[in-house]
Amino acid sequence: MRRNVPSSVERGGFTLVEVLIAVAIIALLAGVVLVSLRGARGFAEAALVRNRLDDVSKALEIYKQRYGEYPPDVCATDAQIKRHILKRWPNALKSGRTDDMVAIARQSMESAPGGTLLFWLAGMDGEGFFADDRDPIAIVDPTNEDEPREVPLIDLTLDTDGKNGGNWNPDLGIMCNNMPIIYFRSEGKDADYYGMKEYPTARFGDAAPYMNNGRWYNPDSFQLIYPGEDGTFGHCPFEDDDEGEGDHDHHDHHGEDMGIDHARDLKTKNGVELPDHDNITNFTDGATLDSQME
Repeated sequence: MRRNVPSSVERGGFTLVEVLIAVAIIALLAGVVLVSLRGARGFAEAALVRNRLDDVSKALEIYKQRYGEYPPDVCATDAQIKRHILKRWPNALKSGRTDDMVAIARQSMESAPGGTLLFWLAGMDGEGFFADDRDPIAIVDPTNEDEPREVPLIDLTLDTDGKNGGNWNPDLGIMCNNMPIIYFRSEGKDADYYGMKEYPTARFGDAAPYMNNGRWYNPDSFQLIYPGEDGTFGHCPFEDDDEGEGDHDHHDHHGEDMGIDHARDLKTKNGVELPDHDNITNFTDGATLDSQME
């Protein structure tokens, strides 16, 4: 005589196999949703960065229209900074303190990874340079806080909640998504010394301008570089090895180990490192530098 085996419904429960199948389906769906959300977030963040780079680019173009050239970058010599100060403020020579102005400009430019942009586009403390063109950096009377100031060339408004909001941070210069934007002024495609420009930025790695098969991107203007989601421009921050000697795995644009920072060629084998790939620049066709690489 056959005995009826109760179904899972009749038993009021599920078999172990059924539970495992259900868990697997839920996990698969959750993974798909998570990937979609992650992709959407990445797209939104990249769009925010591109908009911010566009804001900075427009401010730099206005700067050049007003003062005849783009501002010096952090790799400029003191002589270049002095020449630019006198080009922008010819009456500054009357103060007899132009060397002091150069020193303050240098200190402000190097005080933060994005400090160069913050100084030249937003002035002293992000509140504009002083209106007196003989003493725009307040060398003679640095305590005169009531002296009129010029309007900054870029919006430095914080979010209403007081957080960075993709605009600026007084300790880190002009930023986006809490990461600094680095500025390199091009010196022309034939300027040899430009090939060795680099800017160590502590926890953000070492920033350097980019090339394409030996030719500069934006050779007549500038490069703006954002470190991407990994928070690193390219080379890892300097760290001591067991012998106490620094270990930089750097290559020149021919792929040879040189132990120094340099401009990086996106189309040359070993010209860039993995952290470069998610960087966003003002010359990037897509969301990241991946779109420029072979």
